[in-house]
Amino acid sequence: MLVEESENRREAEASSPGGEEGARTDGIIHISEDVIVELARKTIQGVPNIQTVSRFGTKFGIGRKGNDGIRISIGDDSADGSTPTISVDAYVLVKYGKRIPDLAWEVQERVKANLERYTGYIVKAVNINVQGIYMEEPIPEPPLEASAEAEPAAVEEAGESFSGAPEAVPQ
Repeated sequence: MLVEESENRREAEASSPGGEEGARTDGIIHISEDVIVELARKTIQGVPNIQTVSRFGTKFGIGRKGNDGIRISIGDDSADGSTPTISVDAYVLVKYGKRIPDLAWEVQERVKANLERYTGYIVKAVNINVQGIYMEEPIPEPPLEASAEAEPAAVEEAGESFSGAPEAVPQ
């Protein structure tokens, strides 16, 4: 008896306009490529020792918006024909001293999981293109002012005075 009441309640909820289970409305949901690019970019930024490369600003000419090193391709070739598929090309830099295959695999797994979770689309491929490496801290170059100040000190140590201004030559 209790099972029949539970089944009847589910059927009523599914057939009612405000029912939560089984309620569907006709229409199409389209997720912009920019939204998918942003999801992928945020996911990649969350992976330690990886940075995205802005690659497309110049490749496609003036006026094309750069995608922070991420290109998305959306297709409708899924098995059921109703769920779109996504292919991702990510162009990244890897931190010097880190194992590249391990980081690339981690990026692939995280991007695939997050895009499928947040969009409901099927991720067909996540292609990682390692464009280079980066150092955490660049090697600092000596400032020009420090080398200019070092010369007068060296001259003064030699017993001569140096004011930095040209001296008048006696005639």
